[in-house]
Amino acid sequence: MSAPVADVFAPETLRQAVDRILRVPDAHRTFAKDAAFAEEFWAIGPDLLQALLDHGLPHRDQGGSRRFERTDLHNISTYLQLPSPYFSALTRKASAMDAAARNGQPHRYELQLTAECAGRRHQGACAFTPVPGLERHGEPGSLRETSPGAFTVQARLPSDTHVFDADRSELLSLVADWELYVLPDGVIEDEGFSRATRLANCLIPTRLLLREAERRGIRARHGAGLLVAPPFTTLHHWVEFDLDGAWVPADPVLLTAFARWGMTEPAVWPYNRSVAGAVWHLLTWPPEVFFPVVHDHGRQAPLHISAR
Repeated sequence: MSAPVADVFAPETLRQAVDRILRVPDAHRTFAKDAAFAEEFWAIGPDLLQALLDHGLPHRDQGGSRRFERTDLHNISTYLQLPSPYFSALTRKASAMDAAARNGQPHRYELQLTAECAGRRHQGACAFTPVPGLERHGEPGSLRETSPGAFTVQARLPSDTHVFDADRSELLSLVADWELYVLPDGVIEDEGFSRATRLANCLIPTRLLLREAERRGIRARHGAGLLVAPPFTTLHHWVEFDLDGAWVPADPVLLTAFARWGMTEPAVWPYNRSVAGAVWHLLTWPPEVFFPVVHDHGRQAPLHISAR
């Protein structure tokens, strides 16, 4: 039998979790998920869900059941560090990054990508094509299509312990206190919202840092690709600095989040350290929030990516 909610979470903690998501206006909520989804995907059981409702968790009553916004459940679960598959995967990513840096050896992963049909607007069978970066940045000759829409590739992530200099560190500090947050569609590219709330996805601070880097004369570019570690690998955005001809990735919001969640030691992984051991560059300057990794007849194909 699980412990009572009151024995696990202080009321103030639950209130803070709800107050945080209330920074998002109700207009951006779809209320499409039920209590079963909250428990299955985000480890928010019935007792905890009721306690959150008591603190003002937004919901709607539809068809005799309560409905919730997907991103609210995601962000509350992460804030409370519940053992969801997502939080467990983040823990693995932080651990892998730290291990690679500590032992001084690069990490090598086999990625498995499974694409789905991009839509039935095209005629005939699907024609899946990976972005050139998968082959360009993978281990030579490792990209293979094992079946229609299924690809494997070997990725190598370096062991990088670089801490950025004063100028770049001061730039990165502009967003170092922002909280990593899964934003709903209505504010997914809204820099004003993130500035006001200090809640941000990986894209918004990347764009801000790039614009400010240009203003300061710091050579930087937009890196996009994958945040890699077993078992799940996800799309990610970050900023990269040109250091003597090498592009070195930085992600102060991610490192601050890892430290806040107790996944890394802040003294070892400050916001101004490189994240080269966690990200795999595939694209530069992508225009889309959810950029393509595999196309189907030229359209972005829905994709699942695993790593081992």
